[in-house]
Amino acid sequence: MLYYKVGKQTYYTNVDALAAFTKDTSQGLELKLDFKFIDNTALWRKEPPLHINHYADMNARILRDRYDRLELRYSGGTDSQTVLRSFVRANVKIAVHHMATSTISKFTNDLYDHNKKDFERVAKLDNVIEFKTHHAHDMSQKEFEKALKIYRGHVGTALQNTGMAWMFGNDNCIFNLDVPEKNGYVFGKEKPHLVIKDGWWNWTVNDAMFSDCHWNFEKGDMVWFWFSDDVPEIQIKLTHLHIRAIEEVARIEKVKITKQWLEDVQRADSKWYNFILAFCGYEGLNPVLNSVKPKLSDPAGTRVDEYRKYNDRQGITNLYAEYGQDIKKNLRSDFYELGDADPERTYSGEEVIHVAGVWTKPIPIKPVSHELLPGSDRKLA
Repeated sequence: MLYYKVGKQTYYTNVDALAAFTKDTSQGLELKLDFKFIDNTALWRKEPPLHINHYADMNARILRDRYDRLELRYSGGTDSQTVLRSFVRANVKIAVHHMATSTISKFTNDLYDHNKKDFERVAKLDNVIEFKTHHAHDMSQKEFEKALKIYRGHVGTALQNTGMAWMFGNDNCIFNLDVPEKNGYVFGKEKPHLVIKDGWWNWTVNDAMFSDCHWNFEKGDMVWFWFSDDVPEIQIKLTHLHIRAIEEVARIEKVKITKQWLEDVQRADSKWYNFILAFCGYEGLNPVLNSVKPKLSDPAGTRVDEYRKYNDRQGITNLYAEYGQDIKKNLRSDFYELGDADPERTYSGEEVIHVAGVWTKPIPIKPVSHELLPGSDRKLA
Protein backbone atom coordinates (compact mmCIF):
# COMPACT_ATOMS: atom_id res chain seq x y z
CA MET A 1 0.00 0.00 0.00
CA LEU A 2 3.05 2.21 0.23
CA TYR A 3 6.43 2.19 -1.45
CA TYR A 4 9.34 4.51 -2.17
CA LYS A 5 10.74 6.00 -5.35
CA VAL A 6 14.36 7.06 -5.67
CA GLY A 7 14.69 8.18 -9.25
CA LYS A 8 13.15 5.36 -11.30
CA GLN A 9 13.90 2.68 -8.71
CA THR A 10 11.25 1.32 -6.32
CA TYR A 11 11.98 0.31 -2.71
CA TYR A 12 9.80 -1.10 0.05
CA THR A 13 11.56 0.02 3.24
CA ASN A 14 12.68 3.48 4.27
CA VAL A 15 16.14 2.16 5.14
CA ASP A 16 16.69 0.85 1.61
CA ALA A 17 15.27 4.02 0.06
CA LEU A 18 17.38 6.30 2.24
CA ALA A 19 20.48 4.22 1.49
CA ALA A 20 19.89 4.60 -2.26
CA PHE A 21 19.24 8.32 -1.85
CA THR A 22 22.45 8.67 0.18
CA LYS A 23 24.41 7.35 -2.80
CA ASP A 24 22.87 9.83 -5.21
CA THR A 25 20.79 12.70 -3.84
CA SER A 26 20.17 14.07 -7.34
CA GLN A 27 17.59 11.35 -7.99
CA GLY A 28 14.99 12.62 -5.54
CA LEU A 29 13.21 10.67 -2.80
CA GLU A 30 9.45 10.27 -2.42
CA LEU A 31 6.92 8.18 -0.53
CA LYS A 32 4.10 6.83 -2.71
CA LEU A 33 0.68 5.54 -1.65
CA ASP A 34 -1.40 3.18 -3.79
CA PHE A 35 -4.48 5.37 -4.11
CA LYS A 36 -5.50 6.92 -7.42
CA PHE A 37 -7.25 9.96 -5.94
CA ILE A 38 -4.05 11.27 -4.38
CA ASP A 39 -2.64 12.32 -7.75
CA ASN A 40 -5.88 14.02 -8.81
CA THR A 41 -4.91 17.50 -7.65
CA ALA A 42 -8.17 19.07 -8.87
CA LEU A 43 -10.14 16.99 -6.34
CA TRP A 44 -8.20 18.47 -3.42
CA ARG A 45 -8.94 22.11 -4.27
CA LYS A 46 -12.66 21.93 -3.46
CA GLU A 47 -13.84 21.07 0.04
CA PRO A 48 -16.50 18.31 -0.02
CA PRO A 49 -19.76 19.98 1.09
CA LEU A 50 -21.21 17.40 3.48
CA HIS A 51 -20.29 16.50 7.06
CA ILE A 52 -17.28 14.20 7.50
CA ASN A 53 -19.56 11.57 9.06
CA HIS A 54 -21.49 11.29 5.79
CA TYR A 55 -18.37 10.25 3.88
CA ALA A 56 -17.08 7.99 6.67
CA ASP A 57 -20.40 6.15 6.92
CA MET A 58 -20.54 5.80 3.15
CA ASN A 59 -17.14 4.12 3.25
CA ALA A 60 -18.28 1.82 6.08
CA ARG A 61 -21.20 0.60 3.95
CA ILE A 62 -18.96 0.08 0.91
CA LEU A 63 -16.59 -2.03 2.99
CA ARG A 64 -19.53 -4.05 4.33
CA ASP A 65 -20.61 -4.89 0.78
CA ARG A 66 -17.07 -5.72 -0.33
CA TYR A 67 -15.99 -8.13 2.41
CA ASP A 68 -17.52 -11.18 4.08
CA ARG A 69 -15.98 -10.15 7.39
CA LEU A 70 -14.54 -6.89 8.70
CA GLU A 71 -12.11 -6.77 11.60
CA LEU A 72 -11.13 -3.47 13.24
CA ARG A 73 -7.68 -3.16 14.86
CA TYR A 74 -8.77 -1.27 17.91
CA SER A 75 -7.05 0.69 20.66
CA GLY A 76 -9.96 2.91 21.66
CA GLY A 77 -7.96 6.00 20.69
CA THR A 78 -9.13 8.86 18.52
CA ASP A 79 -8.59 7.00 15.24
CA SER A 80 -10.00 3.54 15.89
CA GLN A 81 -12.86 4.70 18.16
CA THR A 82 -13.97 7.25 15.55
CA VAL A 83 -13.90 4.51 12.91
CA LEU A 84 -15.92 2.20 15.16
CA ARG A 85 -18.56 4.90 15.63
CA SER A 86 -18.89 5.12 11.86
CA PHE A 87 -19.53 1.39 11.55
CA VAL A 88 -22.13 1.61 14.33
CA ARG A 89 -23.90 4.58 12.73
CA ALA A 90 -23.95 2.75 9.38
CA ASN A 91 -25.26 -0.41 11.08
CA VAL A 92 -22.32 -2.49 9.86
CA LYS A 93 -21.33 -5.64 11.74
CA ILE A 94 -17.66 -5.74 12.72
CA ALA A 95 -15.23 -7.76 14.83
CA VAL A 96 -13.06 -5.70 17.15
CA HIS A 97 -9.54 -6.84 18.07
CA HIS A 98 -7.35 -5.15 20.66
CA MET A 99 -3.62 -5.70 21.28
CA ALA A 100 -2.15 -5.62 24.79
CA THR A 101 1.52 -5.88 25.78
CA SER A 102 1.00 -6.81 29.42
CA THR A 103 3.94 -9.24 29.45
CA ILE A 104 6.42 -6.53 28.47
CA SER A 105 5.94 -3.75 30.99
CA LYS A 106 3.80 -2.72 33.94
CA PHE A 107 3.08 0.56 32.17
CA THR A 108 1.21 -1.09 29.27
CA ASN A 109 -0.56 -3.49 31.61
CA ASP A 110 -1.79 -0.58 33.75
CA LEU A 111 -3.12 1.18 30.66
CA TYR A 112 -5.01 -1.94 29.60
CA ASP A 113 -6.48 -2.44 33.07
CA HIS A 114 -7.58 1.20 33.24
CA ASN A 115 -9.64 0.82 30.06
CA LYS A 116 -10.89 -2.73 30.57
CA LYS A 117 -14.40 -1.78 31.76
CA ASP A 118 -14.88 0.53 28.80
CA PHE A 119 -13.70 -2.21 26.45
CA GLU A 120 -16.29 -4.52 27.98
CA ARG A 121 -18.95 -1.92 27.21
CA VAL A 122 -17.78 -1.76 23.57
CA ALA A 123 -18.01 -5.56 23.35
CA LYS A 124 -21.74 -5.35 24.17
CA LEU A 125 -22.59 -3.05 21.26
CA ASP A 126 -25.10 -4.62 18.85
CA ASN A 127 -22.82 -4.14 15.84
CA VAL A 128 -19.76 -5.71 17.50
CA ILE A 129 -19.92 -9.40 16.64
CA GLU A 130 -16.69 -10.17 18.51
CA PHE A 131 -14.33 -8.36 20.87
CA LYS A 132 -11.01 -10.14 21.29
CA THR A 133 -7.87 -9.04 23.10
CA HIS A 134 -4.50 -10.37 21.90
CA HIS A 135 -1.88 -10.44 24.64
CA ALA A 136 1.59 -10.20 23.10
CA HIS A 137 3.92 -12.95 24.23
CA ASP A 138 7.62 -12.63 24.98
CA MET A 139 9.43 -12.25 21.69
CA SER A 140 12.49 -14.36 21.01
CA GLN A 141 15.64 -13.22 19.24
CA LYS A 142 14.76 -15.50 16.33
CA GLU A 143 11.36 -13.87 15.95
CA PHE A 144 12.85 -10.39 16.15
CA GLU A 145 15.39 -11.33 13.48
CA LYS A 146 12.52 -12.45 11.26
CA ALA A 147 10.79 -9.12 11.81
CA LEU A 148 13.87 -7.27 10.59
CA LYS A 149 13.85 -9.33 7.41
CA ILE A 150 10.20 -9.10 6.41
CA TYR A 151 9.04 -5.64 7.51
CA ARG A 152 7.90 -3.08 4.97
CA GLY A 153 7.62 0.68 5.18
CA HIS A 154 9.27 2.54 8.04
CA VAL A 155 11.73 0.55 10.14
CA GLY A 156 9.70 1.54 13.21
CA THR A 157 7.39 -1.35 12.25
CA ALA A 158 9.99 -3.78 13.50
CA LEU A 159 11.73 -1.73 16.17
CA GLN A 160 9.12 0.21 18.11
CA ASN A 161 8.02 -1.01 21.52
CA THR A 162 4.36 -1.61 20.75
CA GLY A 163 2.17 -4.67 20.84
CA MET A 164 1.89 -5.00 17.08
CA ALA A 165 5.64 -4.76 16.67
CA TRP A 166 6.30 -7.47 19.24
CA MET A 167 3.82 -9.77 17.52
CA PHE A 168 5.36 -9.06 14.13
CA GLY A 169 7.85 -11.92 14.15
CA ASN A 170 5.61 -14.48 15.87
CA ASP A 171 5.01 -17.56 13.73
CA ASN A 172 1.46 -17.75 15.08
CA CYS A 173 0.62 -14.09 14.61
CA ILE A 174 -1.99 -12.51 12.38
CA PHE A 175 0.51 -11.95 9.58
CA ASN A 176 0.95 -15.62 8.78
CA LEU A 177 -2.52 -16.99 9.41
CA ASP A 178 -4.52 -18.42 6.52
CA VAL A 179 -6.51 -15.22 6.12
CA PRO A 180 -9.69 -15.70 4.09
CA GLU A 181 -9.69 -13.86 0.80
CA LYS A 182 -12.82 -11.84 1.56
CA ASN A 183 -11.67 -10.48 4.93
CA GLY A 184 -10.93 -6.80 5.45
CA TYR A 185 -8.61 -5.75 8.30
CA VAL A 186 -9.42 -2.14 9.13
CA PHE A 187 -7.02 0.38 10.64
CA GLY A 188 -7.84 3.97 11.60
CA LYS A 189 -5.20 5.45 9.34
CA GLU A 190 -4.38 8.22 8.87
CA LYS A 191 -4.77 11.86 9.79
CA PRO A 192 -3.48 14.39 7.22
CA HIS A 193 -0.40 16.49 7.91
CA LEU A 194 -0.09 20.08 6.71
CA VAL A 195 2.82 22.16 5.44
CA ILE A 196 2.91 25.60 3.82
CA LYS A 197 4.66 26.16 0.49
CA ASP A 198 4.58 29.47 -1.37
CA GLY A 199 1.69 30.75 0.72
CA TRP A 200 -0.48 27.68 0.12
CA TRP A 201 -1.64 24.94 2.45
CA ASN A 202 -0.29 21.58 1.28
CA TRP A 203 -1.32 18.05 2.25
CA THR A 204 1.30 15.39 2.93
CA VAL A 205 1.87 12.27 5.05
CA ASN A 206 4.96 10.51 6.37
CA ASP A 207 5.70 6.78 6.25
CA ALA A 208 6.26 6.67 10.01
CA MET A 209 2.54 7.42 10.43
CA PHE A 210 1.83 3.96 9.01
CA SER A 211 4.65 2.05 10.69
CA ASP A 212 2.33 -0.08 12.80
CA CYS A 213 -0.07 -1.09 10.04
CA HIS A 214 1.78 -1.94 6.86
CA TRP A 215 1.69 -5.66 6.25
CA ASN A 216 0.77 -7.73 3.24
CA PHE A 217 -1.70 -10.56 3.75
CA GLU A 218 -1.61 -13.28 1.13
CA LYS A 219 -5.39 -13.19 0.69
CA GLY A 220 -7.24 -10.73 2.91
CA ASP A 221 -6.89 -7.00 2.53
CA MET A 222 -5.53 -4.33 4.83
CA VAL A 223 -7.82 -1.32 4.85
CA TRP A 224 -6.77 2.19 5.87
CA PHE A 225 -10.19 3.61 6.67
CA TRP A 226 -9.43 7.30 6.02
CA PHE A 227 -8.01 6.54 2.54
CA SER A 228 -10.40 5.35 -0.14
CA ASP A 229 -10.62 5.61 -3.90
CA ASP A 230 -14.33 4.84 -3.51
CA VAL A 231 -14.81 7.81 -1.19
CA PRO A 232 -11.84 10.16 -1.71
CA GLU A 233 -13.86 12.87 0.02
CA ILE A 234 -12.90 11.39 3.42
CA GLN A 235 -9.21 12.34 3.34
CA ILE A 236 -9.91 15.54 1.42
CA LYS A 237 -12.60 16.68 3.87
CA LEU A 238 -10.32 15.90 6.82
CA THR A 239 -7.60 18.01 5.21
CA HIS A 240 -9.86 21.04 4.81
CA LEU A 241 -11.09 20.61 8.39
CA HIS A 242 -7.50 20.49 9.65
CA ILE A 243 -6.74 23.71 7.78
CA ARG A 244 -9.73 25.50 9.30
CA ALA A 245 -8.88 24.20 12.78
CA ILE A 246 -5.26 25.33 12.61
CA GLU A 247 -6.18 28.76 11.25
CA GLU A 248 -8.65 29.08 14.12
CA VAL A 249 -5.90 28.24 16.62
CA ALA A 250 -3.64 30.88 15.06
CA ARG A 251 -6.37 33.48 15.40
CA ILE A 252 -7.01 32.51 19.02
CA GLU A 253 -3.31 32.87 19.79
CA LYS A 254 -3.06 35.97 17.58
CA VAL A 255 0.07 34.65 15.86
CA LYS A 256 1.40 34.40 12.34
CA ILE A 257 1.84 30.85 11.07
CA THR A 258 5.56 30.15 10.84
CA LYS A 259 7.03 26.80 9.84
CA GLN A 260 8.05 26.03 13.43
CA TRP A 261 4.70 27.08 14.89
CA LEU A 262 2.88 24.84 12.39
CA GLU A 263 5.09 21.85 13.23
CA ASP A 264 4.60 22.41 16.95
CA VAL A 265 0.84 22.83 16.85
CA GLN A 266 0.43 19.51 14.97
CA ARG A 267 2.54 17.54 17.44
CA ALA A 268 0.75 15.02 19.63
CA ASP A 269 1.99 16.82 22.74
CA SER A 270 0.64 20.21 21.59
CA LYS A 271 -1.85 21.85 23.93
CA TRP A 272 -4.07 22.29 20.87
CA TYR A 273 -3.89 18.65 19.74
CA ASN A 274 -7.28 17.66 21.16
CA PHE A 275 -8.90 20.89 19.96
CA ILE A 276 -7.83 20.12 16.39
CA LEU A 277 -8.97 16.49 16.63
CA ALA A 278 -12.37 17.45 18.02
CA PHE A 279 -12.77 20.10 15.31
CA CYS A 280 -12.26 17.35 12.72
CA GLY A 281 -14.65 14.89 14.39
CA TYR A 282 -12.23 12.57 16.21
CA GLU A 283 -13.04 11.32 19.70
CA GLY A 284 -11.49 8.55 21.81
CA LEU A 285 -13.34 6.03 23.95
CA ASN A 286 -12.65 7.85 27.23
CA PRO A 287 -10.61 10.86 28.47
CA VAL A 288 -7.41 8.82 28.74
CA LEU A 289 -7.69 7.40 25.24
CA ASN A 290 -8.89 10.72 23.85
CA SER A 291 -5.51 12.33 24.60
CA VAL A 292 -2.06 11.09 23.77
CA LYS A 293 -0.57 12.69 26.90
CA PRO A 294 -1.99 10.27 29.49
CA LYS A 295 -1.04 7.34 27.25
CA LEU A 296 2.56 8.48 27.07
CA SER A 297 2.90 9.57 30.68
CA ASP A 298 4.90 7.35 33.01
CA PRO A 299 4.43 8.60 36.58
CA ALA A 300 6.27 5.66 38.12
CA GLY A 301 9.28 6.27 35.87
CA THR A 302 9.62 2.55 35.18
CA ARG A 303 8.67 2.19 31.52
CA VAL A 304 12.04 2.82 29.89
CA ASP A 305 13.93 0.59 32.32
CA GLU A 306 11.38 -2.19 31.81
CA TYR A 307 11.78 -2.02 28.05
CA ARG A 308 15.57 -2.07 28.31
CA LYS A 309 15.53 -5.12 30.58
CA TYR A 310 13.09 -6.84 28.26
CA ASN A 311 15.28 -6.21 25.22
CA ASP A 312 18.38 -7.45 27.05
CA ARG A 313 16.64 -10.53 28.41
CA GLN A 314 15.29 -11.60 25.03
CA GLY A 315 18.66 -11.15 23.30
CA ILE A 316 17.21 -8.37 21.15
CA THR A 317 19.65 -5.63 22.16
CA ASN A 318 22.67 -7.22 20.44
CA LEU A 319 20.69 -8.06 17.30
CA TYR A 320 19.40 -4.51 17.12
CA ALA A 321 22.94 -3.18 17.51
CA GLU A 322 24.04 -5.23 14.50
CA TYR A 323 21.23 -3.84 12.36
CA GLY A 324 22.12 -0.36 13.56
CA GLN A 325 25.67 -0.81 12.28
CA ASP A 326 24.29 -1.40 8.78
CA ILE A 327 22.16 1.74 9.08
CA LYS A 328 25.13 3.83 10.19
CA LYS A 329 27.23 2.41 7.37
CA ASN A 330 24.75 2.99 4.54
CA LEU A 331 22.74 6.07 5.55
CA ARG A 332 23.78 9.69 5.69
CA SER A 333 24.32 10.72 9.31
CA ASP A 334 21.41 13.18 9.35
CA PHE A 335 19.01 10.35 8.41
CA TYR A 336 19.23 8.68 11.82
CA GLU A 337 19.67 9.47 15.52
CA LEU A 338 21.87 7.68 18.04
CA GLY A 339 20.63 6.48 21.40
CA ASP A 340 22.75 8.85 23.43
CA ALA A 341 20.69 11.70 21.97
CA ASP A 342 17.53 10.48 23.74
CA PRO A 343 17.31 10.03 27.52
CA GLU A 344 14.29 7.75 27.05
CA ARG A 345 15.96 5.35 24.64
CA THR A 346 15.04 1.73 25.20
CA TYR A 347 18.41 0.40 24.11
CA SER A 348 21.62 1.25 25.92
CA GLY A 349 24.72 2.67 24.25
CA GLU A 350 25.18 4.56 21.00
CA GLU A 351 22.58 2.65 19.04
CA VAL A 352 20.31 3.91 16.28
CA ILE A 353 17.03 4.82 17.96
CA HIS A 354 15.31 6.60 15.08
CA VAL A 355 15.51 6.57 11.29
CA ALA A 356 14.15 9.45 9.24
CA GLY A 357 10.70 9.16 7.76
CA VAL A 358 9.95 9.85 4.11
CA TRP A 359 7.19 12.21 2.96
CA THR A 360 4.77 12.09 0.06
CA LYS A 361 4.92 14.87 -2.51
CA PRO A 362 3.00 17.87 -1.07
CA ILE A 363 -0.36 18.57 -2.70
CA PRO A 364 -1.54 22.22 -2.84
CA ILE A 365 -4.98 22.66 -1.26
CA LYS A 366 -5.78 26.37 -0.86
CA PRO A 367 -4.08 29.67 -0.03
CA VAL A 368 -3.31 30.40 3.59
CA SER A 369 -5.47 33.25 4.92
CA HIS A 370 -3.36 36.29 4.08
CA GLU A 371 -3.45 37.87 7.54
CA LEU A 372 -1.92 34.69 9.04
CA LEU A 373 1.20 34.72 6.88
CA PRO A 374 4.46 36.17 8.24
CA GLY A 375 5.07 39.58 6.71
CA SER A 376 1.41 40.44 6.46
CA ASP A 377 0.68 43.98 7.68
CA ARG A 378 -2.85 43.08 8.72
CA LYS A 379 -3.18 42.68 12.49
CA LEU A 380 -5.16 39.80 13.95
CA ALA A 381 -8.26 40.82 15.88
